Amino acid sequence: MVRMALRRWWTDRCDVFLRESTVCSESGRSVFTERKVYADLPCRVSFRISFETVGAVRDVGTAAVSAGQAVRLFLAPDAVVPPGSRIVVRRQGQEMVFWRTGVPVVFLGHQEIRMERVDRWT
Repeated sequence: MVRMALRRWWTDRCDVFLRESTVCSESGRSVFTERKVYADLPCRVSFRISFETVGAVRDVGTAAVSAGQAVRLFLAPDAVVPPGSRIVVRRQGQEMVFWRTGVPVVFLGHQEIRMERVDRWT
């Protein structure tokens, strides 16, 4: 019941990719390849702006503030998403790419994964 209620908010879709290391038979070097593990999963991305105080300014009496962005992905608990995965999210016709995924926090009706947005996969 909880899972069904949460899924009503999951209007985004995502693909999950793993980066795997294989050994090249010719050179003996490690070569990284990418494999799509999940395609078109229903999900929801949450963005939160966070502010942190960097240092105090004595004359004015205010503090310098730095802004950052915390991004979390919400999806079904049965999808196994290892830390370090690349996730491509589609929302309203736009594509967002995330990587450096954290360890999923799994609850009864959903899981939450912290992510970092990236412009290109390196």
